[in-house]
Amino acid sequence: MKPPAMKKKIPDPAGKRKGRRFKIRLAVLLAVLAAVAAAAVFPAGTVWNRVFTFFGLRDFSAGADSVPCSVHVLDVGKADSILVECGGRNMLVDGGTADRGASVAAYLKRRGVKELELVVNTHPDSDHIGGLAQILQEFPVKRYFAPGIPQKLIPSTEEYQSVQKILKQKGLAAEHPSAGQKFSLGGLRIQVLGPAVPGNSTNNNSIVLKLSYGKIRFLLMGDAEKEEEQSLLDSGRSLSADVLKVGHHGSSTSTAQKFLDAVRPRFAAVSVGEDSSSLPKFSVLRRLYRSGVTVYRTDVSGTLIFLTDGKSLSVKTEK
Repeated sequence: MKPPAMKKKIPDPAGKRKGRRFKIRLAVLLAVLAAVAAAAVFPAGTVWNRVFTFFGLRDFSAGADSVPCSVHVLDVGKADSILVECGGRNMLVDGGTADRGASVAAYLKRRGVKELELVVNTHPDSDHIGGLAQILQEFPVKRYFAPGIPQKLIPSTEEYQSVQKILKQKGLAAEHPSAGQKFSLGGLRIQVLGPAVPGNSTNNNSIVLKLSYGKIRFLLMGDAEKEEEQSLLDSGRSLSADVLKVGHHGSSTSTAQKFLDAVRPRFAAVSVGEDSSSLPKFSVLRRLYRSGVTVYRTDVSGTLIFLTDGKSLSVKTEK
């Protein structure tokens, strides 16, 4: 009697595919868990970016590592905070509101910032000075700029007083730069353009900065309104720039057409968030669009990074 014939085992391709998919998913899960664990162990900055890049989870801001100069317009709601990096040196212009101080500090740490060559408070309104108290506490700062404003305009807010207290504790004197003053940051040329004349409000006493790296120029307006814009025009200094950080969050009080005609920007950055003011105003956006300007908004695109080698200019957005 012959033994029963053995049935030949037929391979199951579907089963193999399922097995491969499971292994891939498991590998991805382990990579994510390892990256999260590494982020908790390794310090912020370059090492943090390298770890995440290794696992294919590159930090958004790491795109700035490939260029010598970058300007980061941080997403801090209807407020201002701008990190400028050039040649391994760092400057911070404004710090957002007090409740955004921690997020601004976290971003700086992600970028590997160990110290700040300069902190500029364009003017003492709470949405520009509020977060600087935490920055001054957490980072060594070499110089601190603030506008010299009339005594009657100096605020009595908690945010302003907190910063003055920390400056005193750190033995850091506030400098009041004058229009025309120039300095540098790792190859970046910086010129103070305003306030050209004393203004009648904190907004119209905003420190206005022109940054130049090679052929590329940035104009940072703080909350300057039409009156300060006019004083800049009257000063006769060149206002032309490739990137305009729009004044006063896109409010109708700023970005007059004749001022825009003098600047002739390619790009505009509006630092803004949802609130009762409904900014940026349509009239401002219309002027920008009709002038051929490409507009980026932090409430739409998150943090904006302008990247340059001094010849070319590109924009990277968080969202």
